[in-house]
Amino acid sequence: MEIITRRGPRRMELAEFHELRAGYSSTLVDLGTGDGAWPRRFARDYANVLAIGVDSDRNALREAAKLAERKPARGGASNALYVAAQVEALPPELHSAADWTTIYFPWAALLKAILSGEEQLADILNTIAAPRSRLSIVLNGEAAPDGFQIPTPESVNKALKSTLATAGYQMTRTEWLDAAQAPATTWAGRLVKGSGRSMIALDAQR
Repeated sequence: MEIITRRGPRRMELAEFHELRAGYSSTLVDLGTGDGAWPRRFARDYANVLAIGVDSDRNALREAAKLAERKPARGGASNALYVAAQVEALPPELHSAADWTTIYFPWAALLKAILSGEEQLADILNTIAAPRSRLSIVLNGEAAPDGFQIPTPESVNKALKSTLATAGYQMTRTEWLDAAQAPATTWAGRLVKGSGRSMIALDAQR
């Protein structure tokens, strides 16, 4: 698979990835990671977890890698890894790798797949998730793409219940999320914190 470092892209083969994962107790995979802030911040707090951010924007991932590869005293996290890939076409190295999959403030095709409960979302999760794993989704509760209604916990639950069941998940909560509980992403800071905007949180377990 193609990983992004501060020097740019390079290949990481399956054997190297397995060796890397073996050094950690679990693996977090953040789909549509954007600027990669969330996996890096999580990695800093949980040194025993390999935190992986997946996105197709190589330039954004390179900037994220530069921050992650700093010394810990300057905010770096050696256990953060960035993978350049389309969420719809994940590399085989990531198959069944995620003990925890996060999708925070998705947009474009991924957001539409969630709001409509597309089967493709089940395919993505079946690809990435470990047999016993957790899924967390957080959505902006005050915006939606053209052609979609503003989401509510009820509409999200209705859209995703069957899709997630197909992927082997059982929902454990779908509810409004307080701004103080917003995940540590850049988008959360821009969209929610200090603005009082609504968020919807969904958790599910395999």
